[in-house]
Amino acid sequence: MSGKPLSPQELRIWHAFKMMGEDVLERVGRDISDATGLSGADFGVLSRLADLGKGQMRQQVLAQSLGWDKSRLSHHLTRMQQRQLIERQEADQRVVLVVLTKQGKAKLDAARPIHAESIRRNLLARLSQQQIETIVRVSNLLGEDV
Repeated sequence: MSGKPLSPQELRIWHAFKMMGEDVLERVGRDISDATGLSGADFGVLSRLADLGKGQMRQQVLAQSLGWDKSRLSHHLTRMQQRQLIERQEADQRVVLVVLTKQGKAKLDAARPIHAESIRRNLLARLSQQQIETIVRVSNLLGEDV
């Protein structure tokens, strides 16, 4: 690896890339929060439980799917459990299951149409079909192992 600093153009590209994602995520998260009281992180946890785990997942698998470390997820789940959005159950001594509650499912169901509309308004409606296809190609390229 080179210790050479980024050029001004490289910095502009990096900042544009970061800001694009952060701005859209913040707007979508704010729309969900304003309408339902769920944070973007809450929505991420609940939607993964419902979509990937059919209502429950091992805590470690959930952390991996979110790209979060164990500590961050544990603290967040504690707050969600206090709000009765999820429950944690010990499957055995080393496995903790995170389970979607009825209240969590109801909040998720209320948030899904807001999430979809916000993505349409804050991302898709602002781009041409060609720009969307370019983003998908770039995302696929960057997601490949180097």
